[in-house]
Amino acid sequence: MRLWWRAADPDAVVALLESLGLSLSDGNAPLGPAVLSVVAVEGGGVDRLEVGDPAPDGVRPNREPSGPRLAALGWATVDAERLAAQLGKPLTDEPQADPALGATGYRVASANLPLVLLEPVTEGRMAAALARLGEGPVALYLDGITLRPADDATPLASTGTGRQGRLLRPAQPSGPFVIALEW
Repeated sequence: MRLWWRAADPDAVVALLESLGLSLSDGNAPLGPAVLSVVAVEGGGVDRLEVGDPAPDGVRPNREPSGPRLAALGWATVDAERLAAQLGKPLTDEPQADPALGATGYRVASANLPLVLLEPVTEGRMAAALARLGEGPVALYLDGITLRPADDATPLASTGTGRQGRLLRPAQPSGPFVIALEW
């Protein structure tokens, strides 16, 4: 599976991801079950995540990566139960608070990619993402990242995955969002 990060400033996104320990080649990074491709947004639009085409030739998902890996993809929605029904996938457990995103997370059973449906509960980041971008992928929950003291991140808190993590402060209030999960 391929995830696109369409960015107004792709060089800044690549620099951020490399500072977190991701290895990018031609803007592509294997993240376990998916490959993340960073490209310039067309027409000067707003940064966004998209789920797309298969991984590019020569870059393959790595189910057992040695570095950072995608633990879950966060998907903004106004109604998690409706979206889960549309996907034909059941919600797997109790809702999880994600205070840094101002959301409640609902994990979805998925064979291809762990998915967390995120409903806004405040007028915070998730509400901003929905207002600006509509429903869709907005967050990368990553394992295997060690944040440095200089990294601009929120304090350790619960996340929509049910695990503790820290949100790296995004360039835009509407994301995309990168959350470093604790082991």
